[in-house]
Amino acid sequence: MRTLDVRVEAALAVVDEDCRWELIGGIIGECPDDVLEVSRRLLRGATARERTLGADIVGRLVGVDAGARPAALIALLEALSSETDACAQASMVAALGHVGAAEALVRVVPLAEHSDAGVRLAVAFAVATLSPQPLSRDVRFALIKLSGDSEPEVRDWATFGLGTLSSDDGPDVRAALLARADDSQHTTRAEALFGLAVRRDPRAVPHLIRALESPTVVGLELDAAAEARDPRLLPALWALQRAGLADAVRVRRAIDRCSGQKRQALLA
Repeated sequence: MRTLDVRVEAALAVVDEDCRWELIGGIIGECPDDVLEVSRRLLRGATARERTLGADIVGRLVGVDAGARPAALIALLEALSSETDACAQASMVAALGHVGAAEALVRVVPLAEHSDAGVRLAVAFAVATLSPQPLSRDVRFALIKLSGDSEPEVRDWATFGLGTLSSDDGPDVRAALLARADDSQHTTRAEALFGLAVRRDPRAVPHLIRALESPTVVGLELDAAAEARDPRLLPALWALQRAGLADAVRVRRAIDRCSGQKRQALLA
């Protein structure tokens, strides 16, 4: 049996996910040029595990072989059209996100309503990475809906897509971001605050002050403070600078920008 087939059989049999992804990396990085054909065959496989593996392989393959993208897109869309297993659907949608073809959005966006959290997470990732700007109405609605999902990872990806990757603005976008400003997950809060800050929404300021006064302040919150350019953030930023517990370059940039806003206000 050739090496490629041995690796595929091992990836199908292994239970540990870390080991499985190591095997997928070996399939992509060390095996012959017929990896694409093998992954397409797996996408037509009789078992959901085969189809899931096929999607996972082809989704990563396009990162090292750009020429595989057209064939990968066709194979994934064909497989997704008849797939009913949630795990396989999630892998196919995530793979489409890696392929980077915006034309797949029409097939991906409706799955934002899926009952399985893994599928919704894959949709949030794919929609956030595939969508051209400005967002279409359906994509915008999907990201807003997913930003309020019950699963933290789904909320995080959707908030990132809505607030950072997208430049769309409007009351609906801002309301969705503001709703995440007190999210239980720190990264989601930071993404929401950054999204509000770049849109210069003053409602971000009280949340930013609390974030800057927290012992767990992160770089994105400092970037949000710099984008907000609001002098009300200066006391918290000065305290951070004195304490030396945060990224000094980011703190200095935020102070400079917030101070600039203050100087402009005094000269007005």
